[in-house]
Amino acid sequence: MKFLLETKDEALSWLKPVNREVLKWFRSDFQVETKEDQSPVTIADKNAEEMLRRRIEKSYSDHGIIGEEFGNRDDTREWVWTVDPIDGTRSFVRGLPLFSTLLSLLHRGKPVLGIISLPALGETAWAVQGCGAWVGSEKLTVSAHTRIQGATLGTGDVYCFRAKKQMKLLNRLHRQAGLVRTYPDAFGHLMAIRGAVDAMVDPWAFIWDFAPCRILAEEAGGAFMNFTGNRVDLNQGTALVGNRTLVRELRKLIREK
Repeated sequence: MKFLLETKDEALSWLKPVNREVLKWFRSDFQVETKEDQSPVTIADKNAEEMLRRRIEKSYSDHGIIGEEFGNRDDTREWVWTVDPIDGTRSFVRGLPLFSTLLSLLHRGKPVLGIISLPALGETAWAVQGCGAWVGSEKLTVSAHTRIQGATLGTGDVYCFRAKKQMKLLNRLHRQAGLVRTYPDAFGHLMAIRGAVDAMVDPWAFIWDFAPCRILAEEAGGAFMNFTGNRVDLNQGTALVGNRTLVRELRKLIREK
């Protein structure tokens, strides 16, 4: 545990210059490129990931890296970092302050350290296995609401539900929950982790998005589950975050197709 806490402190120190670099470009004039999957990428994404990869390679040369913009390096090693330099590039491009920088450390494939940093909002959440989930001195705890009826739910973007053929699910959520709002990307997950919404329903993301969210959710007393399957798979591409009872209720709703 001492190793993980010291590693967390070092990782938080890396994010200070990274956040400054990202904010330097926020709401400024920059070119937006389109990747093969049609998602946007900017110079801020690339610079931030390069900075984080350099820090990891310098301090933990025997660790692997899984990065959104520059791919994987030694990703079968015992210890592997995941890096998403700007989660929510669409928000970043539009000048919306809901984007984040995501870091996690996997041990044999399971996240044991996770960080969600919201540079434009000045907030950083972290979790270490066995130590809870925190923003500064505030200990994070998921909501205690256990029923879909009356729940306030966060969801991914409508285009994600449409692309993954999950519009029927989204419509059912709107009919059954008390309030459903789009809170995109890791921002929405963090709102569930801190209990601001009762659960997050995300139909489409990747390991670098989900790994930090999983450890934060679990350390906040909650659950991170896929839409289907008995084991949590960070590569499965779907996620439910909230207290365990509500997450199970949401899984039942998904199985009702």
